[in-house]
Amino acid sequence: MTKILLVDDEARALEALGRTLQMMGYQTVGASDPKTAQDRLRTERYDILIADLIMPEIDGIGILEFSKKADPDLPVIILTGYGTVRSAVEAMKKGAFDYVTKPYNIDEIDLIIKRALKQRDLLLENRMLRETLSQRFPFANIVSEDDAMKHLLRQVQTLSNTDSTVLIAGESGTGKELIARALHYSGIRQNAPFVIIDCGGLTETILESEIFGHVKGAFTGAYYHKKGYMEVADGGTLFFDEIGELPFPLQKKLLRVIQEREFSKVGDTKILKTNIRILTATNKDLKTEVDLGKFREDLYYRLNVISLHLPPLRERLHDVPSLANHFTREFNVRLNKRVTRFTEEALDKMMNYPWHGNVRELKNMVEKIMNFKEDEIITLEDLPEEIRNLKDTKHSFSRPFKEIKREAVTDLSKEYIKGLLSLHKGNVSKAALKAQMDRGNFRKLMKRFNISAKEFR
Repeated sequence: MTKILLVDDEARALEALGRTLQMMGYQTVGASDPKTAQDRLRTERYDILIADLIMPEIDGIGILEFSKKADPDLPVIILTGYGTVRSAVEAMKKGAFDYVTKPYNIDEIDLIIKRALKQRDLLLENRMLRETLSQRFPFANIVSEDDAMKHLLRQVQTLSNTDSTVLIAGESGTGKELIARALHYSGIRQNAPFVIIDCGGLTETILESEIFGHVKGAFTGAYYHKKGYMEVADGGTLFFDEIGELPFPLQKKLLRVIQEREFSKVGDTKILKTNIRILTATNKDLKTEVDLGKFREDLYYRLNVISLHLPPLRERLHDVPSLANHFTREFNVRLNKRVTRFTEEALDKMMNYPWHGNVRELKNMVEKIMNFKEDEIITLEDLPEEIRNLKDTKHSFSRPFKEIKREAVTDLSKEYIKGLLSLHKGNVSKAALKAQMDRGNFRKLMKRFNISAKEFR
């Protein structure tokens, strides 16, 4: 049943409209106080919002703006008198689906509701289609111009059609889950489940039950048999996120799964077989954890048969513009915005910021900016204070380094060489690779310009 939130400070009008819509088969929830309506929008889901335009404290446009933050796809219909039609038109410019003038015709409202529901269904259908496509074409969500990342993605494509266990290492926010999804959805198990286990989010007892399942009576509160992720993911992929947080006793049980492809539920002696691919990710140095006695050495070597390392964003700063534009396009769709670009001044600041939270921090920043953005260009003033107030650095990386062939070596400048070394923290091999030059020739240029790699380490 379609659920409609009605907001009107006039109690009689609210009750009358609610009763009429209920007779027509709709479920209605009324709020005579706009603040109550805001609380409901925070905690409940609705199919339609109908709000009176003129109300004290918070008017219909205020409710509209709040609803767009709570649920951007929620259709909003504004009720207005003849004298405030111009304001209702302004509300439509701000995202309202339509408006109805008082005294309203209930058949007209019914027609508008049906059109709004149809539009909402189309939006949801398009979103589901985009999500399906992102699964079927997982590499579309991984944006990079970095040579190391491109090499890693070629490895992912090769590994996707195997059943080998893969350990994905990298700092938080670098996109380890995206790589795991790409391994699954581009491989032979793509039509089977992809199940994620957050090893650091639950207590040992609950985590054991979630992974392996339990039988009735296995422990206090086990009132029924429960399937674990091992069974749910059968035939597909089980992704252990932050495997370094897995409690030590459960590490032994996971080792058995990898070695024997079998397990037992909590409280049961029955042996169950499983057909899953295991992928893991960590932001810790597992070898160090082994040395500290916090991680089983035998499990480490089982997981580390094939390892992929995701570089932090600060090591591939020239990806910042392409990632920022990618997220801008994504949030244009989600938030119904029309942002076209970042200014070069804004990109310069962004490319000199260390991004300790990596790609996730960049994505969150773009989302926050676009929630409040009303025009089409993101400027320096829109950036967070910690980025906006960065001191100007010697090098600007807002534009990717041009690709330079060996015959164009003479065009290389001293600043270009220093910029490459700065970007790669004094690693001459990586800097030469980026310039598509022989390492020896690159060193000759360093010598000619009296540049030492040590000053960039």
